[in-house]
Amino acid sequence: MNNLNYKSLAVAAVVLMLNGCGGMKVWPFGADEVASVPGAPANSTAYFCEKNKKFFVRMLDNGATAWVILPEREFALAKSGSTFTNGVSTLTIQGQEASLMVTPENTYSACSVPAPVKK
Repeated sequence: MNNLNYKSLAVAAVVLMLNGCGGMKVWPFGADEVASVPGAPANSTAYFCEKNKKFFVRMLDNGATAWVILPEREFALAKSGSTFTNGVSTLTIQGQEASLMVTPENTYSACSVPAPVKK
């Protein structure tokens, strides 16, 4: 075999070995738990509510602002005491539970962060 064939075989072997590593666990921290929700925006927390509603919150400015992500729009709420508001909408977060009033007619109640799922 010439030198080119050895290089081709070596490249093919590396590709096959890397392809076989797809199921290998390389995360060294913690158990096999997944805290994220598929399809969730980056760096956000998912809240699942009554009536099959859900929304996401991304904290900004060291917790001074909550960026609320709904299926139809996104908006910012500034921290005001123990809630976040913009004068129209109000978000209350207490531990793993939350409630969101977008308008009096559009509310999200009995919301909570889903428990981590075991892989």
